[in-house]
Amino acid sequence: MNAHSDLTPDPRRESWEDLRLVLAIARGGGLSGAARSLGVHHATVLRRLNTLEKALGVDLFERSGRGYRPTPEGEEMAAAAADIEIQVTGAYRKAAGRDPRLSGTLRLATTEYLAATVLPPVLREFRDAYPEIDLEITISARLASLTRRDADVACRATNDPSENLIGRRICGLAFGLYGTPEIAHQHGADGDGRPWIGVDDSIAHSTPRRWGQEYYPASRPSVRYDSLLCIFAACRAGMGAALLPRYMARTAPELIDLDPKGPAMDLGLWLLTHPDLHRTPRVRAFMTFTAPRIRRWLRQAERAAAEV
Repeated sequence: MNAHSDLTPDPRRESWEDLRLVLAIARGGGLSGAARSLGVHHATVLRRLNTLEKALGVDLFERSGRGYRPTPEGEEMAAAAADIEIQVTGAYRKAAGRDPRLSGTLRLATTEYLAATVLPPVLREFRDAYPEIDLEITISARLASLTRRDADVACRATNDPSENLIGRRICGLAFGLYGTPEIAHQHGADGDGRPWIGVDDSIAHSTPRRWGQEYYPASRPSVRYDSLLCIFAACRAGMGAALLPRYMARTAPELIDLDPKGPAMDLGLWLLTHPDLHRTPRVRAFMTFTAPRIRRWLRQAERAAAEV
């Protein structure tokens, strides 16, 4: 008879996939977040978790209407998984950092509005210049973890890039307060009571949100989005005032600057990568090639918008 029962964990069968599962649930706060992270259906996550807990004979998470909260055993397993993840991804990064080829796949993480406006013409030029490098673009309002190799390079608008990353500041992105003439005429110069379009809690850390609270304290968002492109569209439709990149707002004839003498609001536009990857030929080629072209595109867009 086998010394191990079906419910006793066998060290020979313990799997990194089990640890990844626990870590994903802990990070995501529930099944849906873990499913998105792992690229599987949430029912699969639930089934695998139930099987693992049954095999271990302990509950790894407390279930409630607010999500899944790790038990002490779950916290211990998630912490162990995070440590292993750091070692595994570190080994991959260092190996990738020694890859001498100007080929392969380069993963770029950026935001929706940069991916839809600034980057397409620049990425087309890069593809033409380096046809052996395949691009994978990940869109997210949050900064992808370059430590976990969610991406090789990130293109982000931020004034606080991580000290653990290497990169270059391409240029500045100026923001302003915009709305339709109707929004301006309906409310006084101080903007009290003006309908406001804001960002939702998923990007509550965003600098434009802090600007709104600091410079326009009377503003109260009547609608919130997790997408700057949606905020732009809602602003053009007259739903309210919004803080927008000037290069973007000036392309919309429906919008006017509601506070032309207002405070200077600028974000730095950065290309960032992990120290283990910055010498990789395809990463170096991408950052060296795209940085001046992104800067040139933005300057041309601002000049063209100013002439309208």
